[in-house]
Amino acid sequence: MDPNLKTSMNMNFNITQKAMKFLQKAKKNKLYIKRVVVTQCCIPLSTPPTVRKGSPRKPENFHEYNVDGITVYYDRDLISKSELTIDAQGQGFSERLIVTDWAIRY
Repeated sequence: MDPNLKTSMNMNFNITQKAMKFLQKAKKNKLYIKRVVVTQCCIPLSTPPTVRKGSPRKPENFHEYNVDGITVYYDRDLISKSELTIDAQGQGFSERLIVTDWAIRY
């Protein structure tokens, strides 16, 4: 990771215990936060970013951080936030990672 990017993209990621257990169960130590593009009709939709376990297909399009032994890739097209919380939601097969404190303002 480029040290200059680290200073320009100063972000704090909080990964909850539930999210850590989810990643451990999946045997993953990487996740990525990606912008969701919704193209429906002529109405622009703002949605929170999606969180996926594993590595992105094009890591060069992401900023890379290390949080408690977890590699977090943050989409370069997303706005910079000072702090984000990653949590797990659901149970069993429907369990997934989410960003809990993403606010959409119109």
